[in-house]
This record gives sequence, structure tokens and C-alpha cells, in this order.
Amino acid sequence: MTRFRPLLEKFYFFLYGVFLLAVVSGLGVYFVLSKDLPQLPENLANINLSLPTEIYSSDGERIKVLGERRPVSIEDISPHFLNAIISVEDSNFYDHQGLDHIGLVRAVYMNFRAKRVVQGGSTITQQLSKNLFFSFERNFVRKIKELLIALQLEATFTKEQILEAYSNQIYFGSGAYGVEEAADVYFGKRAQDLTLLQAALLAGLPNSPNNTNPFYNLDRALSRAGFVLKRMWKEGFITADEKVQALLSSLDLLAPKSYSNPNLYFVDFVIRKLEKDYGKEFVHFGGLKIYTTLDSRQQLLAKKAAISHLEALEAEMSKRESKEPLQVALVCVENKSGAVRAMMGGKSYSHSQFNRAISNNRLPGSSFKPFVYLTAMMELGYSPATVVRDEPVIIDIPGGQPWEPKNFGKVFAGDIILKKALMKSLNVISAKLMQAVGPEKVIETARRFGIKSPLGKNYSLALGTSGISPLEMASAYSVIANLGIYNEPYFIEKIEDFHGNQLYEHFYQGIQRFPQKVIYPLLDMMKGVVDAGTARGVRRMGFRHPAAGKTGTTNDFKDAWFNGVTKDFAVSVWVGYDNNEPMLDKRGRGLTGGRAAAPIWVFFLQKVLQGKNKVKFPVPTGIKFETVDVRTGRLADELSLETMSVAVKEELDLSPLPEIPELPEMP
Repeated sequence: MTRFRPLLEKFYFFLYGVFLLAVVSGLGVYFVLSKDLPQLPENLANINLSLPTEIYSSDGERIKVLGERRPVSIEDISPHFLNAIISVEDSNFYDHQGLDHIGLVRAVYMNFRAKRVVQGGSTITQQLSKNLFFSFERNFVRKIKELLIALQLEATFTKEQILEAYSNQIYFGSGAYGVEEAADVYFGKRAQDLTLLQAALLAGLPNSPNNTNPFYNLDRALSRAGFVLKRMWKEGFITADEKVQALLSSLDLLAPKSYSNPNLYFVDFVIRKLEKDYGKEFVHFGGLKIYTTLDSRQQLLAKKAAISHLEALEAEMSKRESKEPLQVALVCVENKSGAVRAMMGGKSYSHSQFNRAISNNRLPGSSFKPFVYLTAMMELGYSPATVVRDEPVIIDIPGGQPWEPKNFGKVFAGDIILKKALMKSLNVISAKLMQAVGPEKVIETARRFGIKSPLGKNYSLALGTSGISPLEMASAYSVIANLGIYNEPYFIEKIEDFHGNQLYEHFYQGIQRFPQKVIYPLLDMMKGVVDAGTARGVRRMGFRHPAAGKTGTTNDFKDAWFNGVTKDFAVSVWVGYDNNEPMLDKRGRGLTGGRAAAPIWVFFLQKVLQGKNKVKFPVPTGIKFETVDVRTGRLADELSLETMSVAVKEELDLSPLPEIPELPEMP
């Protein structure tokens, strides 16, 4: 043993050195980071008095306030809730000094065993400390700072003060911050009057307030409450009999409040976007002023237009087993800037918070065809006067079954110019164009329009068989109205902190994605759709402003679209059932884009543009207008049975082909 003493002494010296180095390093880290740590308030309740964030519309209306709380003292909070939140969030709360080593090890083990995050390691004190960090930091240094603040909190305040502050600041879903407001929102009572089951349910919400919200998933919320009660029993706060009795008791959950605010789909989207970019704490509790692009007047007009027409449609619909309501999505983009001025994500926010305006799960149908036509004009040198033949066709699909596209009504037009084909929305022509240029080229064109959704590399894409969101469609159509200029759609103009300092400002600069001479003929073709094509109902309803657009109707009438533009705005409207049921009236007729979606577009823009001048689309240099024969594509003459004006490049010669002279007879 004596001969090993020198080695043991060296080992002890080594351990002592490591310990000393760790202490010195820890002190060094503390002194470096402590300079940037926020100063603790004298009264911990002041943490709950952080300035709320305010969200404004572009016309100055305050449309949402985030982070408002109704703090109460710990004496006014039900002991059931306090015990429940400790059991499920931090069972060693009264034993640690801000960092729970055992709990942290347990969380790491449980997450490793489950191969996913099933348990957090942060203490209540650590979670509370996060609310002192209104910054953009989202890294390891911030975590260390939060831990240091947690240690300071434990050294400065009592456990009761920390628990009170935590109970007043956590988020419970449905816009409720703090246990007092949560008790009122879900049960219509004070926090001090919560039953054991109600307290357990609320204590289970902060972990995942959206997924376990009892208003929208009661079974999941009750399952989580059962888990909380089990934890309370294991921690000795309740007996096994009390746990059973609680599960058998009545929850007395209120009905969710009815939200008639038409701005909520837009506001929710903006909040989620900001949370992803900057962190939830900063967005909700940073005292920010967020100025958005939303026009509250347009938003209200969108809601009125949509609801009135949906109610009229539903009165005409055939009886169905499903009670799901007819749904709608509408997006209005300002062409010159890309600002999103209105967004409806559904018929009723109270019924469903799912935002259909930004979802790409619905097929655009024929409203995708302009991208196919433009690709053909760019790649094949086609013009609106190019003659194509509408006829039965079978297209071979490599490695698959042949495809036989059908026209609506199953009739064929024969020889017809491209403009007329788009006006009539002939499926066969779009399929032929797709076959000629290939799906890859069409997808490339769609990407230049700003469409980011996945698009299938198949011929049926010609008929809009890949999902695209109404937001994308409105933005893409604005490129056509802008004569080829693309503006990224945006939602936030600027952000200021509580001192008025500007943290963010949007600057836009359009990108010329297509030459004006290339895009204008397509715009003129789409004007024909509105004036005398599948969307001619727009004119019949009295809309007189210059406009262009395209209807869209998918198989079995599951989706109805109208995407249209004026000089100032691009508006996309979708109508359909969430469960993909066909839209059929009492006579068994399907609802098309012209019947279901276009009227909403008209009702909306009639009001938006009321009293404004009728502004024409500018005609770029190098474009001429010619009247041609619809069957030959050549300049019209006295023998032409049907004529049409087309916009073509000046260098394009549409003169009739010279007649071949008769040859003399052979001797």
C-alpha cells in the first residue's frame, strides 16, 4: 500500500486541480455573463407586469394584444392547482435551489428510452427565468444565462413567491395567460374555486396548450388530466380514492367563446411566423408594436362577401349525411408591393382554426392552366392566335396507363386559337401543351411565379392535380397583373420595441421574372376569360373594372376556385368541403368555380373598389392588337364566321397564307 501512496497523492492532486479549474472556470463564466444579465425586480410580481405586445392593421386599428395577464396572490389560487403544477412540472420544487439534478438525469433517461422528448428537465424556477429574456438569443449561452437567473431567483425570493409568479405567467391556450384567466376561460370561475379535476386539467395544459386544449380535443385533455392526477397521487398530494373520485366528477367545461373577429386567421398566422423567427417569449412579452399589412376594412368586406354567398349556396345544396359546413378561403394581395391585405382561412374561426388560405392540400384545377399556356408560348413560340386542335386524344404515360383527358361536357371544339381554348378552359388543349413542353418546364415556370408547393412531374399537372395554397395562387396571379414583376408576399411592415426603437422594417423590390411582351398576351387571354369565357358571370354580376382571371373546378366538383386580378389587387377564392365531398345542388348539378367562387370575388372587389377609377392594365411597347379568325388564327376577313381580338408581339405576322396558284394542265 505504501508504494502506491505517491500515485494516490498524484491522483488526489489531479482531482483537486480539476475541481479548482472547474470552480475558476465557473466563476469566470459567471463574471463574463453576469454583466449581461437583467436586474431582478425588487418584487417578483413585477415580472408579470411586462408590457403586452400590440398588433396593428395597416389602417391603424389595434387588432390583437398579446401577453395580457390578471395576476392574483398565491392565497387566491386553489391548493389543488398548486399541488398539481408542482407534481407534473417540478416534483422536487421545494428541495432544489433552481437546478434539479435528479430531475434532469431522469428526463434525459426517459427521452433516450422513448427516442423522443417526453419529459423536460427545466425546473419551475428555470421556466420563470425565461420571461426575463426579451431578446433574439436562442443558443447555449442564453440557456446558461437562464440558469444563472434561476439561481439568483432562488437566492432572492421564497418558494411561494416563485410559485405565485409562475402560476400567473404560464400560457394555458385559448389566449389565457395565468391561472386566473385560464380558470375563467375554461370554467367561468376564479382560480381559488377550481375542483381537483379542473385543477389537474389546467396543470396539464402548459406542456402543450394547443394539442391538449379541451375545447378542441377533450379526450386528450382528460387523458392528460388523468396523468396529472396520477402524479399527484405518487407525490402524496392526494389519496388513491381522491384520484378516482376526481376522474368520476363533472368537469363543467364551458363552451368555447364565439369569435366573430374576421382578423384572427391573419393574426394567428403572423404570430406563428414571428414565434418561429424570434421565440415565443419575445413575441408575447416583449412590449412590441407590430404593424401588419392587413387592411381591416378589406378583411371585414371579405368576410361579409364570403358568408353571404356561402349561405346562399348552402340553401341550394343537396341533403348530405355529413354536417360539415361549406368552407371558404380568400387572399387579397396588393400587386405593386406584395402586401397581403386580406386573408380568410375559413367560414368561422370559432368552428375551425385551420387556415385554408395558407394550406396547399387542395387542388387548383383549371386555374393552374395559365402557367401551362405561358410555358408553351415561351418554349414553342406559340401566341394567343396559334391554332390548336381540340379532339379526343390518348396520351401514353411511360411506365403507366395511357391517359385520356376529357373536356368539361365531353364535347370537342376542333381547330381553335389558343386564346379561345383558355377562355373555354379546354382540358385536352392544356394536356396537349403539357405533353409538348414536358412537366419539368411547366414546374420551372410555376416556380418563377413564386409557387413553392410540391408539384408532381406528370402530365395531369396540366389540369391542376397538385395542391397549391390560395396565398400562392394570389401571389402568382399578381405577377401577371404586374406584367412579369414578382413581389414576395409579406405580412409585416415594421416592428418597434416598447421604447419606439425600430427593430424591423420591410423593404420590397420587385423582380422582373418575365419580359412584359411575353406576359401581356397571357394577361389579355385571361381578360377574355372574364369578359366572355368561363368567368363571364363576373360581368353579368355588374363588375365593370378591367379584370383578368381563371376559374378552376376539380374532379367530382370537390374544389371550386376563382383567381382574378385588377390593376391593383390579385384575389384568390377557394370553396369546398373539408372532407372532400362533391358540391352538388338539389338538381344534382356540380358547383363550378364560376358559380361557387367567382361571386365571392365580385362581391368583395365591388366594395373594395367602390368609388375608384376603372384603371386599365398598361400595354407594353412591342404589343399590337389584331382581329383574327378563331378557326385559322389569321387576320379576319369577310368569310370569317367567328372573330376575336388578340394581343401579339408586333413582329408576329398573322396575314393569311398566300394562295398556291393553279398549275396549267399537262399537254
